[in-house]
Amino acid sequence: MHLLTKGFMEDYLCWYAHGELFVPDESMEEQVVGSTSSASNMHEVGNENSNPYRNMVMDAMRMSEGNVRECPIVEEEPNADAARFFDLLRDSDEPLWDGCTNHSKLSAVAQVFTIKSDHGLSEANYDKIIEWARSILPEGNRLKENFYAAKSMMKPLGLGYQKIDICPNFCMLYYLENAEMTECMTCGHSRYKPRTDGFNPFGSFAAPYSCWPVILTVYNLPPGMCMRPEFMFLSMVIPGPSSPGRNIDVCLRPLIDELTQLWSPGALTYDISRKQNFVMRAALMWTINDFPAYGMVSGWSTHGKLACPYCMENNKAFTLTNGGKASFFYCHRRFLPHNHRYRKNRKDFFVGRVENDVAPPRLAGEELFDVVSEYGEIVFGLQSGKQKFPGFGLTHNWVKRSIFWELPYWKTNLLRHNLDVMHIEKNVFENIFNTIMDVKGKTKDNIKARLDVALFCNRKNMELVCDGSRVAKPRASFVLEKNAQLLVYKWLKSLRFPDGHASNISRLVNTEECRLYEMKSHDCHVFMQTLIPLAFRDLLPKGIWDALTEISHFFRDICSSKLNVDHIERLEKNIVETICKLEMIFPPSFFDSMEHLPVHLPFEVKVGGPVQYRWMYPFERLDITVAMTFIIKCFYFYFNVFN
Repeated sequence: MHLLTKGFMEDYLCWYAHGELFVPDESMEEQVVGSTSSASNMHEVGNENSNPYRNMVMDAMRMSEGNVRECPIVEEEPNADAARFFDLLRDSDEPLWDGCTNHSKLSAVAQVFTIKSDHGLSEANYDKIIEWARSILPEGNRLKENFYAAKSMMKPLGLGYQKIDICPNFCMLYYLENAEMTECMTCGHSRYKPRTDGFNPFGSFAAPYSCWPVILTVYNLPPGMCMRPEFMFLSMVIPGPSSPGRNIDVCLRPLIDELTQLWSPGALTYDISRKQNFVMRAALMWTINDFPAYGMVSGWSTHGKLACPYCMENNKAFTLTNGGKASFFYCHRRFLPHNHRYRKNRKDFFVGRVENDVAPPRLAGEELFDVVSEYGEIVFGLQSGKQKFPGFGLTHNWVKRSIFWELPYWKTNLLRHNLDVMHIEKNVFENIFNTIMDVKGKTKDNIKARLDVALFCNRKNMELVCDGSRVAKPRASFVLEKNAQLLVYKWLKSLRFPDGHASNISRLVNTEECRLYEMKSHDCHVFMQTLIPLAFRDLLPKGIWDALTEISHFFRDICSSKLNVDHIERLEKNIVETICKLEMIFPPSFFDSMEHLPVHLPFEVKVGGPVQYRWMYPFERLDITVAMTFIIKCFYFYFNVFN
């Protein structure tokens, strides 16, 4: 039906979208590569891995083979970067000597480099081996004569970097006009400190060390490619050993400067299909980070009663009298329709209260920019002391004006910082599981929680019972008995999943201690969406099981790769009612900010699209040893600039 109504794609000769490999013709090969030498013929054309060294060049330079259409435009000479790319392509196809069929100029150097790295050869040893190899090769061979020449040839394939010194107290960068300074202009700390030993942040006796990689990924790629590791760019690494906190803005200065330059005036880029240079511009769409890092990059503190960055100062969180922590127990009925029956319920929620307020307004980017512009600058640095704007924690939670507001388009973005579904789902699951299974030290149903229940709720069956000098805590209806808990752990011990679906959760189960150990984020993801309805189906009262099943299905649906607007709006409505059901079951101590944030997830899906492109899973799977990962997403778009 689609073909009948829409027709077939014009000029779609190579079915690349259906898996067909692109096979270039001779004329194109001559135009793009500039070489049809015998080294090219040693590989079968059409095989994806026909020339791995050519593929290595393409990957390193972020290029790809594609259909080339003839365009009636004037061709130009490639810019410097594009010229280096074509030189490497020629080296990957040029034979090591005339008539050689198994090695190209690039492949020979790459393999010798690998031998040097694997066996720890010095530069002198490398030069001796090359001198001997050149003496036995035919005359006119193209093997580079020494290590320096080979390194110069391979340099475009490597990851170039610029080292920028920073004050140990995160006060300033030795950057641009401050590059030649020898001490910090804020705290006076010396830039240089003599060292007598080596540095190993991960040594067996070393203190915990965390470094922060800043990773950018390109969004104008097919959905199956934009979150793959080969399309993620390591922009910078912020050193530890501790978190920079709100001082992260000092470290991000070079990145913001480059993003500003990419927006205006842009970067000169060579278009291989048109054979023209053009000005590429880039815009930062949003950041992805866990909730503590959300506060660091946005400037809105994610701690305390005003932790929610959407409700802001308009939420109704309060501090528990006995627990001493912020509770979002009384924050969700206001999101319900005005005529919903839960609004008038005085018994099952906050005792004696009805809800007449409407949901708090969601401020646009321009409105937020006007708010943060009223706050002055702060002095960055670990020794700058506590600097708080008047009213902090009462009327606002701003700790700084984020450096991202310097981007000229930032206030027009509909979504600037993402709530990470991965961490929210993990925290919600852990709270539910630990409370239902009455895990010691982790349950939200403890003695202090029961004391707060007596103050804020009308639940006589949950209040503590005093028997002389002893205080007894009656078992709540949502807590499993010991034999039921053991039954769940034995069931988990016997679970087996299809390959690739989940890790072996049975290895994490200790049936003797009735505990789950070292649950990873993806383990919690699988448990939350598939196992919670099964694990507690016949063990909990139906009303409690229904509420848990609803929250499980919410996370399953919100993580779907295909969502329409009607479905999202239904999720936005249902999640509020589901959290209200949980409020009628669990104590106020159960509801920290993580139980509140799911209310705002459907809005972010509506604005930003599927969560698979806005959560931390692709980045945490990278082979980087860090304590916390801070991710920046970048969207590139291309257009020509006319005089």
